[in-house]
Amino acid sequence: MSEYKGIKGFQVTTRTEDPTPYAQALADNPYAGVWSSGGNMNTTRGSHSGFGASKDSALSAGGATSPSPPSVSVGNELYNGTAWTEVNDLTTGVQVAGSIGTTTAGLLASGSGAPGAGIANVQQWDGTNWTEINDVNNARRQSKGSGTTTAAIIAGGYAPASSSVVNTVESWNGSSWTETTEINTARAALASSQQAPYTDLVIFSGQEPANSGKTETWNGSSWTETTDMNTARNNAGSSGTSSTSALAFFGQPPPSQTTITESWDGTSWTEVADGATSRAYVASAGSSSSAQISGGEKGGASPYYRNETEEWSFSGLDPSTTPAADYADAITGDFYYNSTTGQFKQVNTGGAPIGAWASGANMNTARTGSGPAQAGTQTESLVFGGESPGGNQSLTESWNGSAWTETGDLNTARQSVAGAGTYTSALAFGGGAPSATGATEEFNGTSWSEQNDMNTARYGHKGAGTQTAGLAFAGTTGGSNRQTTTEKYDGSSWTEVNDLNAGRTDVGSLGPTQSTAMCAGGNTSPGANFTNIVENFDGTSWTEVGDTNANKHSAAGAGTTTSGIIFGGNIPSSTAATESWDGSSWTEVADLATARGGISGNGTSTSGIAFGGMAPPYSNSTELWTAADFLIKTVTTS
Repeated sequence: MSEYKGIKGFQVTTRTEDPTPYAQALADNPYAGVWSSGGNMNTTRGSHSGFGASKDSALSAGGATSPSPPSVSVGNELYNGTAWTEVNDLTTGVQVAGSIGTTTAGLLASGSGAPGAGIANVQQWDGTNWTEINDVNNARRQSKGSGTTTAAIIAGGYAPASSSVVNTVESWNGSSWTETTEINTARAALASSQQAPYTDLVIFSGQEPANSGKTETWNGSSWTETTDMNTARNNAGSSGTSSTSALAFFGQPPPSQTTITESWDGTSWTEVADGATSRAYVASAGSSSSAQISGGEKGGASPYYRNETEEWSFSGLDPSTTPAADYADAITGDFYYNSTTGQFKQVNTGGAPIGAWASGANMNTARTGSGPAQAGTQTESLVFGGESPGGNQSLTESWNGSAWTETGDLNTARQSVAGAGTYTSALAFGGGAPSATGATEEFNGTSWSEQNDMNTARYGHKGAGTQTAGLAFAGTTGGSNRQTTTEKYDGSSWTEVNDLNAGRTDVGSLGPTQSTAMCAGGNTSPGANFTNIVENFDGTSWTEVGDTNANKHSAAGAGTTTSGIIFGGNIPSSTAATESWDGSSWTEVADLATARGGISGNGTSTSGIAFGGMAPPYSNSTELWTAADFLIKTVTTS
């Protein structure tokens, strides 16, 4: 008898279990930040200052150790990732001072030598000792800094012995302080990306004297106001390495302290995992991926001053950097013996993806008819416009893979709008506002700008492509009219090209480019006249391909014209059905958790996202689709 090795040229592998699709491994072990407990400080304290590049390397200096009578500390402790060790004291005791630098080279600037008093004192740390150096020009307390011992900046604060906030900014060149461009909003008790270079940083939160969530970025010469934080607060902890990478955590949104943590990506703030012990006036250190807080003050609690340490780090599989190790084991064509099940198996391509829907964080605003099937990916999406109980919407929300954040509104509120592009470079066109419009707007990651209108005003249409190479098709101009019109956008204007074969509105779609798009289902005339017709666009003309299994309209899609999924919609009531397309036929796969029409979504056939819709009522639900892009088949031996 011939051996399999002799026939096929390789030895049959024995496995104890089937290989795991990498997409499933990511779903099972998501990449996310979380707080965990670290070693306690030796001395309970608050209003102290933190230095350091990571959760495992931090320095805590000064602060207050008792509220009554007030006690300003000269104490100094060093953290090695496990425990705190007392090191050489400050030259001058100080609290609520601005900290700059690392555990081996830092500056402690201004602050308060006694409750309510601001000082100009500056002390430098060389890794062993503190030395007094040139004072800042403007005495103050509760300011914030960033940079190094030779190039730094310090901003904001309270004027000496006063509750007046200042917008003063000073820069340090290694030998002297110089006043430079003021921040836009005067405030104290603010936070910053404190490990950032002094020419590329972000400041946020504080007191104006009201609680602030304002965010400003600095490019070395000017300050720019940008997106506010979700939770305004003062005396928060912070970390970060640039104007586009920072973390804000804990702090004081009166009347109490908080553990809320927010992540900054240069465009928006996103709430992430909370900490354990709410407090303010903490010392902090690190980056947006490896941070630490220590001590602090917890009003209404005993003890009031704290010594707990919490560490921020990421765990799980990072999809941007982790090799697809599990998937690499699933080589197409691989033939193996599963010793656990006693079966021979082979890894094949083709067939419906093996996948499932899982819940994600809700949108901030429930809505239907909410827009783009192609504006983004499963981890970077944009939703804009739509209809909510309050009427047509202009609201825009950005998804970063874990949470939705509101950003700049559309100029024209509308429902049944179509979109194309990415979550930082999107295109919105058409819609009902309330009558059909051809209005076109471009999104730059922060705000929308009006562009040239479509040639045919319509709503209930769909889009594909990018911001500078978009495609619009189908829809209605109102009443019984059903559109076959197709238009291309070149970044400036719209041009009509070859029509669809079948006119319809409220269609589903998929396809990542202007020249590879799919139009699926829809409504062919008023009433429940739904269709399952599917057409593919090749950049020039539309061709009918395999019909979906169900007649439906107002569905969403993800993927390409050769590998995709269509999900949700109405048939005529809301459906949760998901169908998979392999380039020639449709197969029913796992349903959504919530049946809904007027749904939106995007992504790929193995990594998709669904959001919004009408369940009823209006939905803010988000669901994530994860599937294997290979199929394991059992080989029969009979």
